[in-house]
Amino acid sequence: MKAVILALIPLLMVGRCENPVRKVAESSLRNATARGAADELRGLGYTVRPGMRCRTLSADTLSVVRVQCVGRTRRGEPVRVNAVAYQANSPHPRQEYVITVSGREVVRRPCLGQGCQDPQ
Repeated sequence: MKAVILALIPLLMVGRCENPVRKVAESSLRNATARGAADELRGLGYTVRPGMRCRTLSADTLSVVRVQCVGRTRRGEPVRVNAVAYQANSPHPRQEYVITVSGREVVRRPCLGQGCQDPQ
């Protein structure tokens, strides 16, 4: 999943005049964040109901991209995912994902999904 998300970030670097490309990249990032979060939560024993809603939060710059997703587990517990990519307009963006279930933080990582490795 990290590779998927990192591959999408350069699409955000396209000139400010090309808003359709930015919109596609933001949509892809939202979808990748929702899928990665569902994978992470499944690994922790939570099953997320289909239909997690994600939105891109407004930013004043192309260097920071924020995504927020909300949904529920099969048990009805609220799920929130806050994702941020710093230096998104550079070749090496830094990312952070925070996932809460019922208001309790269960994940804080620099990547999501299979193949994600926290830096040592």
